[in-house]
Amino acid sequence: MTDLTTEARIVPPSLSAGWQFEHLDPRARWGMRLRALVVALFALGVLWILVVVLFGVALDMAWPAAVAGAGVPATLLVAPILAFFHASARWRRTRYALTPQGLRIQRGVWWRSDTVVPRSRVQHTDLHRGPLDRALGLAGLRVYTAGSELGRVALNGLAVERAEALRDALIRVDEDVA
Repeated sequence: MTDLTTEARIVPPSLSAGWQFEHLDPRARWGMRLRALVVALFALGVLWILVVVLFGVALDMAWPAAVAGAGVPATLLVAPILAFFHASARWRRTRYALTPQGLRIQRGVWWRSDTVVPRSRVQHTDLHRGPLDRALGLAGLRVYTAGSELGRVALNGLAVERAEALRDALIRVDEDVA
């Protein structure tokens, strides 16, 4: 039997520790939308080419060309809309917090994940800025951790100044520890 008084005293970390989650920079929403659009259009272009070439050659029929003729314009209208809304949802659902213990990242539209990177496990950090990130004034923070084969956590869509501040805060050595 559980003790109800113990359960009542349990307070979520976000309320007890004094830290709050932050959202990605608003400019990151446009970068996510553009990336999602490019990926969607590329994938759909490949799919339609495969439908027309493979089914057209295999069946030696004219219907794949007719289907592609009607389907491509419809797809070109639907894909950008879906990519736009999915990227917006991804931006809204990605948040992070720098806690006394380390970096906490929550993300995911369909499958949610909550990643905590303890400061004691941080080996080194990198800032990553691709062409689109530079154009939007954004950066991505890469945190490499100790003790795992795939020990890298990435947080993209941060303002350059915020990414640098997070990097410095994560690798800062406390005076007491030395």
